[in-house]
Amino acid sequence: MKSNLSVLTIVLFSVVLHKVIAGDLSNIRGVGMGRTINAASRGVDALGINPANIAIPDQGNFNLNLAPIGLRVSTELLDYGLYKEYFTGIDSVGKRWPKRLESADIDKILSQMPDLPKTRVEAEMMVGGVSFQNLIVGGIGFAFIEHAGAAITLSKDFFRMAAFGLEPAGSVYMFNGTEATAWWYGEFNVSYGRKLPVDIKFLKDLYAGIGIKIIQGYGISLPRSQKSSFGNYPDPTNPVQYTLRGNIDFLTTHAGVDFMSENSHVKASLFPPPVGKGTGFDIGLSGELINGVRIAVSVTDIGKITWDKNVIESYGSGAINITGASNNLEDTLKSVFKGKTRPGEAFDTNLPTALRLGFVTEASDIPYLKFLPGNLILALDYLQGFNESLGNTTKPRFSLGAEYRVFHVLPLRTGLAFGGGDKLRWAFGFGLDLRYFSLDFATDNFGMFFSPKSFQVVSLSLGMKVRV
Repeated sequence: MKSNLSVLTIVLFSVVLHKVIAGDLSNIRGVGMGRTINAASRGVDALGINPANIAIPDQGNFNLNLAPIGLRVSTELLDYGLYKEYFTGIDSVGKRWPKRLESADIDKILSQMPDLPKTRVEAEMMVGGVSFQNLIVGGIGFAFIEHAGAAITLSKDFFRMAAFGLEPAGSVYMFNGTEATAWWYGEFNVSYGRKLPVDIKFLKDLYAGIGIKIIQGYGISLPRSQKSSFGNYPDPTNPVQYTLRGNIDFLTTHAGVDFMSENSHVKASLFPPPVGKGTGFDIGLSGELINGVRIAVSVTDIGKITWDKNVIESYGSGAINITGASNNLEDTLKSVFKGKTRPGEAFDTNLPTALRLGFVTEASDIPYLKFLPGNLILALDYLQGFNESLGNTTKPRFSLGAEYRVFHVLPLRTGLAFGGGDKLRWAFGFGLDLRYFSLDFATDNFGMFFSPKSFQVVSLSLGMKVRV
């Protein structure tokens, strides 16, 4: 059996390109170190990570971030090797022609796909951020950070149906587990940290900090349930007649800004009227041990968002049972799968609460690394999420990171991260770090440039900073 490649291509990649994202992606230095930043962050970079670090002396007393932004796309649908083999066409006489897939080709693609492949798109931008540090006053920072994201899970049967359709011998497709979650919210973060007047024998210093967040929610879509199936069954008494059967049972809750409605006259903007509000907190400690190792611990995003405007529920429930030809079959299927809508009640979502534990030290404090020229810092982080909300995960993440400056103005960064729902990733970043200005670039999956046949994650982050 043959199937045109373009059909499956559209199905696969229309999913990936949905607008979404969340995380530490606007911390460009941290991304380049494999997101190993809890103990190493300073100044405005510590906002949302560990407020205690804002008070630790660093380059300049005033820091201004100029809209750093990070974007990350990951998918379990297929890797680049399969994409290049089946989805780039056939080279013939200087032109590329669409390739038609045989059943064996489709089976190979589906065999390498998990039963519930997930695609995630994450994006984060610090619209504006400033921090001020003083040895007497301590450190204070302000930032407005936009978070957006989506996580889309599709049953493998969705792709099997797109490839093979309703087969003559009959077919059944199960869509249990298929869901799509999306969110968009902004936070205004005010954080304060200072050195504590304590004397602890094994510590050189101890800093503490707290951050308060005012949250504005702009849009969210949450799946509540999804148990659906669909198939065709041949009539044993009539080989050319089929019965189409399906069970539909789904419920999704939405809350969105007015301009998301097709009847709205409100224009899209960076700061639309919110449909949800909430508060959050960050707390943190950071102390340097007598051997030169700094240890930092923080709990971030403690709080919730209450969504109470433009709340809509999409739902569908019922059975499909159609025998023989039907002139309105297409309209019937569209109506059933689209479902109906009804006003919903206000609901809460937790912020992506997480525990962060980090260590950082300089090579000059490690005896067998003192010979290295320049300045090298080494860091280790552990992150444990407490929920699955707004892009968070309860799967722990470990990371190792390094920043090396042979020349102070040209920092090179790298790191390894594993866990958190992703495979092992190699991060890389670099910057131009002048006295009053810095420019940074990073990716937390640098391996995609060297092993394109296997990468399933694309990540890019870019930011600028002014210091005084």
